[in-house]
Amino acid sequence: PITSFSQNVGLIAMTRVVNRKAIASGAVIMVLAGLVPALGVILASLPEAVLGGCTLMMFGSIVMSGVQMISRCGYSQRNMSIAALSLSIGLGFTQTPQIFRIFPELLRSVFAENCVAVVFIVAVLLNLVFPKGEEEKAAAGAAE
Repeated sequence: PITSFSQNVGLIAMTRVVNRKAIASGAVIMVLAGLVPALGVILASLPEAVLGGCTLMMFGSIVMSGVQMISRCGYSQRNMSIAALSLSIGLGFTQTPQIFRIFPELLRSVFAENCVAVVFIVAVLLNLVFPKGEEEKAAAGAAE
């Protein structure tokens, strides 16, 4: 579900299509491709270069959506530290999955190969731990 959500964000950012019928049509095609082998073979015949180019664009769009979210929050030292640390730790942990060998199998399967989950947990924890600056407290008070 995490991967599907991020891919949908990238796809919507790339195509600007936010129509439920279009998204539902894509879901039906994917289900049919899984259930009808002939349709799956047709979709699998897409050249790898085309698929790679689309994937590159989609994940680039996801990164840029994240940068836009950070820019809306402001480029304070606190926000940049949270973003930098959570990304670095998340990517580092997935590059060395043996870190998770002491954890139960369920946690290993969620975190060892999925940097999105690690980045999310680290970002939430850092947001709770790092003290808010005076300008962020004032902005939060003005928003309320």
